[in-house]
Amino acid sequence: MSFDDVILLPGLAPVEPWQVDIRSKASRNVEVNIPLLAAPMDTVSEWRLAVSLALLGGIAVIHRNMPREEQLEHVRRVKNHPLVELRNIAFSPSDECCRVRDALRSLGLRDAPLVDESGRVTGIARLSDLLTCSCGGRVAKHAAPPRTYSLERVEEAKRDVIRGALDAAPVVSEAGFLGVVTLNEAVAPYKPVLDEEGRLRVAAAVSPFDLERAKLLDSEVDILVSDVAHFHNANVLSAAARLVKETRADFVAGNLGTREGVVDTFSRLERVDGLRMGIAGGNICTTSGVAGVASPTLHAVAEARQALRELGVDPLQAPIIADGGVRGSGDAVKALAAGAAAVMAGYLLAGTEEAAAPTIRIGGQVFKPYRGMASRGALERRHAADRYSRVSKKVEEGIEGLVPYKGPVRRVVEEFAEGLRAGLGYAGASSIPELWEKARFARLTSRIGAFTGTVRTRL
Repeated sequence: MSFDDVILLPGLAPVEPWQVDIRSKASRNVEVNIPLLAAPMDTVSEWRLAVSLALLGGIAVIHRNMPREEQLEHVRRVKNHPLVELRNIAFSPSDECCRVRDALRSLGLRDAPLVDESGRVTGIARLSDLLTCSCGGRVAKHAAPPRTYSLERVEEAKRDVIRGALDAAPVVSEAGFLGVVTLNEAVAPYKPVLDEEGRLRVAAAVSPFDLERAKLLDSEVDILVSDVAHFHNANVLSAAARLVKETRADFVAGNLGTREGVVDTFSRLERVDGLRMGIAGGNICTTSGVAGVASPTLHAVAEARQALRELGVDPLQAPIIADGGVRGSGDAVKALAAGAAAVMAGYLLAGTEEAAAPTIRIGGQVFKPYRGMASRGALERRHAADRYSRVSKKVEEGIEGLVPYKGPVRRVVEEFAEGLRAGLGYAGASSIPELWEKARFARLTSRIGAFTGTVRTRL
């Protein structure tokens, strides 16, 4: 059963959409303000996206297609990031005045920092000072004295931007320039997800067989997310059982697709802090075609929810994450209604500015590369980058392609969150737990828009 096979029926709305509470959990001990996780894909989830998503209220899973130490560095960059989005806006002291002047106008800014090759802020370029500068002149000659803010003074930077002292306040560390705070970031209305020490939350993908990687990440990361295509495997379960005994971070098991898989996971592991459900349901996954086996995400979520009922496990103590094929908020609402606490998405976020892949221009259009983690390119990168990677299959189960550029991730997440609130409201729920109780599904026939009589079912 896939997302296109069913629809949710409307119910009596207890509140207005803006009053709907979409807070949830990504794992037993990690709460999120938006039930969205970025999938551990090497064209999607690295530190930049993880920072942006955590600031918006979600959480990213840093992919493992890199050496252990590099993955740890991505996690640390998220943990050490100030609690505000930093934009990479700066000019070189050697830039021509007319270029900087035109760029400031296009950005809608009155000023921006000048940063040299070493990362040192050498001055502030102000639009008012460049109006009389010739195009051949160098901007450094017309710059105002440098003005910077340390990581400890980020709140001061936000206040100065709000009161208009600067349009782009440069934030620096000992290593040099980090980025600027602009008005959009200074007044952002979103509530970030923070750990007990007030740092941004972040998750990391691991193979259950790579215990050393898991132990290395364990001291910093909030969630260790199992990253294997078929978790319901005797060797995987044994390896995972050892991993959870030697780590303290929440552990999300997966991917799983059946009730039996969930039951066996709970019977073999002394601790399960979440479930990653869905096999071959992704937009660029070809497992069903290659192997003839699949458990579409919506079906897998329903199977997990049934297993938790049988086991007597509170669904908020082992949150279900719907992974695969979530194209937008409509699919997400269906997954949540079926029993998921959150959804994991790759395609939804792949075209954003913060996604890990580079921007590519073809003709007059802009794209970003996107590939499945079982595609040839992803497999080659994994085995080249990490000598500890384990070769379990020699067949590709994913494809590679391009997705249209979508701009800042904030725009995508804003639309996603508003869609969730609208969907829950239509279904007659004011929160995700209430949706679990009130959701009613209708099954569609092959004829678009037709119902199977008056059949209503709970998955």
